[in-house]
Amino acid sequence: MKEMERARSGFGALAGAGAAAWMMIAASQAWAVGAVGFQTWDGGGTTAQVLAPGASATKTGAAAAPASMANNPALNGSAWAHTGTWYSVQVGDLATLRIDVTSQNAGGFAPGLSVWAVGSGGAFDGGTTGFDAEVSTAAFGTPHSFNAFGPLGSAGTLWMQDGQGGNAKELLGYAIAGPSVLTATGWGETILSGAHDQRVSNAYASGVTGSVGAGFASLTLSDVEAGWLLIYAGGTDPSKSGSLFDVRVAAVPEPGTALLVGLGLSGLARTGRMRRRRGAARG
Repeated sequence: MKEMERARSGFGALAGAGAAAWMMIAASQAWAVGAVGFQTWDGGGTTAQVLAPGASATKTGAAAAPASMANNPALNGSAWAHTGTWYSVQVGDLATLRIDVTSQNAGGFAPGLSVWAVGSGGAFDGGTTGFDAEVSTAAFGTPHSFNAFGPLGSAGTLWMQDGQGGNAKELLGYAIAGPSVLTATGWGETILSGAHDQRVSNAYASGVTGSVGAGFASLTLSDVEAGWLLIYAGGTDPSKSGSLFDVRVAAVPEPGTALLVGLGLSGLARTGRMRRRRGAARG
């Protein structure tokens, strides 16, 4: 219990820090250090962009508790915010955006992720603690325990919802590789294995699909609106031993774009050869 109380205090500091403590990426900004239990991006660079088709960002070696996102018996199955990892990502207008969470030991970790739209006004601001005295059936307030699976406005989400305790606009979807939670949950949310489209509008994406399997969970967003996304990733099976995992966010190139790029490179190569031949003939 003392550890949990310390975690609550950490989230109070996070809320006070505001958007700066949460901002992980912008068009030309470095990944910033977060607060208690929050991770930074690495992967060979200090900056990253996911603003155009073909762009990607990768976090390698992230860590989270085996049941940080789902199936934690102490939280009646709900998510445990400070034992997972959070990322804010700025994206452009994209036809397809794919987010993959992959365990470095497929048998040791069953990952999951949820994705929210935050919109064009800036990165997630960190929300607040204990909004409107929200307390789960496991007797934990937000965001120590929170609802990572229900639409914003549901119990356990008000701490992060725009116009309530935060600035998140809409839950787009979630995917968990672990089992469904079959007992009554902390916030009354439904937690099902697999990938699920949870949108209530087409304002930020026109569709959400995905897949899960041994050691991986993935979501694909279609027709993504430019702005900020918030990603939470964690473990979904307490029977696992735990593992480091990788997170990759990639804007998938449109097929026509890849073809045009290939033709353009081919044309440049031909032009270069012709110039070299003309030069040789003059010599």
